[in-house]
Amino acid sequence: MTKPPPLHAHQRAPRELASSELGQRLPMVMSLLGRSLRHAYSPIGLNLGQYPVLNSLLERPNAMVSELAARERVKLPSMTAVINQLEADGLVAKEPDPGDRRCVRVNLTSHGQEVAEAARRARATWFLARLGHLSAAEVAAISRALPALEHLVYLDQ
Repeated sequence: MTKPPPLHAHQRAPRELASSELGQRLPMVMSLLGRSLRHAYSPIGLNLGQYPVLNSLLERPNAMVSELAARERVKLPSMTAVINQLEADGLVAKEPDPGDRRCVRVNLTSHGQEVAEAARRARATWFLARLGHLSAAEVAAISRALPALEHLVYLDQ
């Protein structure tokens, strides 16, 4: 009897995939990549929890704290703590929602806008520097994987 050809990762059952090399390595690599990004933000004085909020406010200003929490997939008290720290640092301003005084709207201050844009540039520079160390084939492989990774990230939305 001949052995069937090995299954590719996308053909495996979820349980088999979770215990496979992909199931073990992908979460570890993603976690390490996220932690490595700290180096991109540290010269600016931001931490990993602050940048996504500032970036989100660059793209969609005047957000409610609950909207920001949902976008970043964190609990409301955690987002409130991040917003309070950003406000203390002069990067965001909070104001009551005119339609519902129980809700708080958040916007970047002018200083917050500058910091958010500097962080965005620092992040791009950090990634470009690392991509510059890869072969053209490796960069192409990452580019081809992006749609699948984006799909993976947005499955819960």
